[in-house]
Amino acid sequence: MTTEIPSDLLPFVRRMVAAKRFLSDSDVIAAGIRLLQARETLRDEVTRGFDQLDADLGIPEAQVYDRVEQRIRAIESGEL
Repeated sequence: MTTEIPSDLLPFVRRMVAAKRFLSDSDVIAAGIRLLQARETLRDEVTRGFDQLDADLGIPEAQVYDRVEQRIRAIESGEL
């Protein structure tokens, strides 16, 4: 696939490559697409969460905080 980088974005792409943040223009574009994909995945997860809340399928607040605290302890101890 061949694509053109819009002229207003080209200086930024070139700066990223010149600064050795990326090896090529293609790597910059791939990183941007990965970020877009992550954003869309997050949007879908948030929508699914609101749908669950609307259907009274939420998790009790205390359980959420317990899980968050467990996760924080795991991260701090290097388990994750």
